[in-house]
Parts: sequence; C-alpha cells; structure tokens
Amino acid sequence: MVGPKRLMAILLSSLALLILAGQGMAQKQRIAQATIPFEFWIAGSRLPAGEYRIEHVESTAYLLFRSTDGKIVQDAYTLPLDENPVKESDAKLVFRIQDGRHYLYEGWGPYGRRVLTTESGRPAPSGVSRAEVPIIYR
Repeated sequence: MVGPKRLMAILLSSLALLILAGQGMAQKQRIAQATIPFEFWIAGSRLPAGEYRIEHVESTAYLLFRSTDGKIVQDAYTLPLDENPVKESDAKLVFRIQDGRHYLYEGWGPYGRRVLTTESGRPAPSGVSRAEVPIIYR
C-alpha cells in the first residue's frame, strides 16, 4: 500500500514530466508568417498590407492573423476543403479579387486546404480574380 506522502510525490513527479513534455512539444511548433503586399479583407474587416503571423488557436478551424508589430489582430473561421497536409514549400494564402479588393479566400498548410466560412459559398477564384501569397515557416 502506498502512503499519502508517497502518492503525492508520484503525482507531482508525473505532473512535472507532463509539463516538461508539453514544453518540448511547444518548442517544436513553427511560426507561420506571410508578407501580404496589399490591403486585404477578412470577412468585413480591412487589414493593411504587411507582415503577419498566422496562428491556429484552440482548433484547426480558428485562425488568428497578427501583425508582427502586434497592433493588428483579426480572427478567421475556416472549413476544411480537405485534410491532407500541404508541404511547407506549397503553403499559401489564396485571395479572391473583386472590385479591386483582395478577400482572403483560403489557406493551404499543415491541416490541409481550408476555406474561410464567409467565403465558402463562393466559387474558388481563378485567373485574374485570384492572388496567392506564400506562407513561410520559421
């Protein structure tokens, strides 16, 4: 039979190992960044051209766009088009161009191809109505 002090020591040791393992996993996570050379829209919000970090928050469906200076933060909800991971070299953001405005349409990355919920009812942009920006992982 294990005494209460020994049981507490085992639990605390297990918790410490879990925390350390979680920190090791977090350090392996790479930061997705994109330099977007034009003003763009996510749903009804206008964002200026600039350097953005793209973060998955809590789930693969919720993205957070954060300017590297931290002054701009915008969320985006997505739906999967497929869940086949895209190679880092093929990761990108796809924009739909309409009336001279760039609307974020979809993203390609480690969780596959995902379309913004606000754009999901529209056909995929092509030709002159499409712009692509690569995502770089650091």
